[in-house]
Amino acid sequence: MERVYEELDKVKVENEKLRADYKSKAELCDNLKKAHSEQLIQIQEANSKVEKQAQELIEKSNEISKVKQLFEDHKRNLIEKESIIKRLSAANDKLRVDSDEKNRKWEEGNRGLVLALDEANEKNIDQAQKINVFKAEIEGLKGLLAASQKKCLEAERKAKASKELRERDDVLLKLEEDNKKVEVQLKWKKEQFKHLEEAHAKLQDQFKASKKEWEQERSTLVVEICSLQTSLDSQTRISGDLQNRLQMCNYALAHEESRRKCLEVQVSEFRTRFESTFAEYQDAKSKFECLTDQRDRDIAALRHSLGTKGTFYKEMEYRAGKLESENQDLLSSLKELQEAQIHSAGSSSLAKLRNKLRNVEQVHRDCSVKLRAKEAEWSSQLEKLDRERNDYRSELERKDATLEELKMELESCQSLTLQLKMQNEEISVMLLVLKAAVSEAELKLAHVENDRDLHNKEREEHVSLLMMQLEMKTAALSKAQTDIEEEREKTTSLLRRIESSNLIEEQGLLMQKELDRYKEMLDESAKRQFQLKEKALQIESEFKEKLREFCDALDSANLDLAKEREKTASLSRAVESFDHIEEEQRFPMQIELEKYKEMLEESSRSQIHLKEQVAQMECDSEEKLREVCEALDAAKLELAEQREKAACLSRRVNSLDHIEEQNLLMQKELEKYTEMVEESSRCQIHLKEQIVQKECDSKEKLREVCDA
Repeated sequence: MERVYEELDKVKVENEKLRADYKSKAELCDNLKKAHSEQLIQIQEANSKVEKQAQELIEKSNEISKVKQLFEDHKRNLIEKESIIKRLSAANDKLRVDSDEKNRKWEEGNRGLVLALDEANEKNIDQAQKINVFKAEIEGLKGLLAASQKKCLEAERKAKASKELRERDDVLLKLEEDNKKVEVQLKWKKEQFKHLEEAHAKLQDQFKASKKEWEQERSTLVVEICSLQTSLDSQTRISGDLQNRLQMCNYALAHEESRRKCLEVQVSEFRTRFESTFAEYQDAKSKFECLTDQRDRDIAALRHSLGTKGTFYKEMEYRAGKLESENQDLLSSLKELQEAQIHSAGSSSLAKLRNKLRNVEQVHRDCSVKLRAKEAEWSSQLEKLDRERNDYRSELERKDATLEELKMELESCQSLTLQLKMQNEEISVMLLVLKAAVSEAELKLAHVENDRDLHNKEREEHVSLLMMQLEMKTAALSKAQTDIEEEREKTTSLLRRIESSNLIEEQGLLMQKELDRYKEMLDESAKRQFQLKEKALQIESEFKEKLREFCDALDSANLDLAKEREKTASLSRAVESFDHIEEEQRFPMQIELEKYKEMLEESSRSQIHLKEQVAQMECDSEEKLREVCEALDAAKLELAEQREKAACLSRRVNSLDHIEEQNLLMQKELEKYTEMVEESSRCQIHLKEQIVQKECDSKEKLREVCDA
């Protein structure tokens, strides 16, 4: 019995140990469950963070794609702007070439004017020489008058000394001699008159031919003026459209620059955000690595605990088997003892032992049932732990794959950011180069404009000096003409003093007839000159009307340009409000820009053609002016010849009193002729001034059109 009790005590002690182990294992399971739940919560938080970071990375990748598209658009815009700048530089070079050609043409024109001035100076010198010759002839006439006065005094003395019959005989002889001389002179004058008629017929033919040429040139000028007006209208419209397009381009450039600045700001913000997110990602990565390390440690601890529990479970099974075998041995021994003691001991002790054995058996049964239940629970918990371990392994593999993908995406994002940085730096460098090129082009244009203004000022000063020289020479000519008139008055006063006999009336009549013929010739020439003046005035009036129409057309074109500029200002405001529509319509706008560039080139070509036509017209007008000057010089020469003839006649009619009135009339008519010639010269000068003024106005208008 003592052994049984000892064994029972041992069983109780082992049972208590098993209970303590069970409690410790239950506590370990609870702690493992708590750690597992905490790890699950941490893993879920890490998964949420990883998902958030993945979403942020997707958003950043979308933003990066948008930035790439914007960058490509900026590249295209920069390429287009470079092409526009190249075309503008080419147009600027063409304008420079045109300005150089204009300057050369103006220099050639100035040289022609200088040559014309030199010719005028030579003509003035010739006229001064002729005036000196006339003065010498007048002095000779004065000497002849003095000699004639002396002869008259001698004749008076002889008349006093001699008789009247001798005087009459002498006078008759003298008259006969004078008649013979006059007849010879009349024959010579008739021949001269025939030559003059032939020259007059030639002059009429030349005048008719020049008139036809003038009408043809006038018609061609009218046609050219009409074509120039139409071309100017078209060019003003084209220039207005081009100005509008240039303003649109400037607004687009400003808008693109503002957008570029905004994009740079956005890129800097993206950089900061990317850096912050990258730092957060690195922190999360470090945390995740720490969590994975902790998880690995916990899993290792769990595995170790599971191994220890498995060994302990096997030991417990072994011990339970031993206990069951010992219990069976004890039961068999107890039965034997009971049977032996039943025979030896009393019934009371047997009942007590039986009760104790029953209690021990019941406890043993309860322990076995509890052990089986615990074993079932432990096996189910082990299966659950294995499943959870497998799930955690699969989740870890998935997260490792996602982490690798995220690392690859981060590397690609970093490479893209580096590429974007490089591209932004290249864009900034290109923009700086473009700004420098644009500033250089503006400076060059400013220098060219300043040089052009200086050249124009020098040319205007040169023209003003030439005009002053012309005015001085015209004043000198007028002074010379006044001196000639004074000398003629002196000759008339001297001729009035001449007294001759009354027997030369017949010769005076013949001279009157010749003078009448000369008067008729002068009247015809005066009528022709009057007709020429009327035609010149009519041509001037027509030219003035055409110029007025041209000025009105230019004013209307300027008004249209102002209206179109206002329209373009309003359109530019509308364009500023509709920038997003401009992006959609960029391609057709580029096509329109190309069209307008072609139109610009055509307008530049037409401007060059117009400039050539204007230069040709200026050359033609200068040639016409030269022809008119030559015709006036020829008329002056004819007048000088007629004056010489009149002087010869006045010399030959010194002894005639009756012809003094006719000489006075001739002088008056000659004075009228001189006045008419002076008026014609004044008209010519006025015409030249008007032509120069019109040329200046046309050039200024052409400059305004070119500037517009």
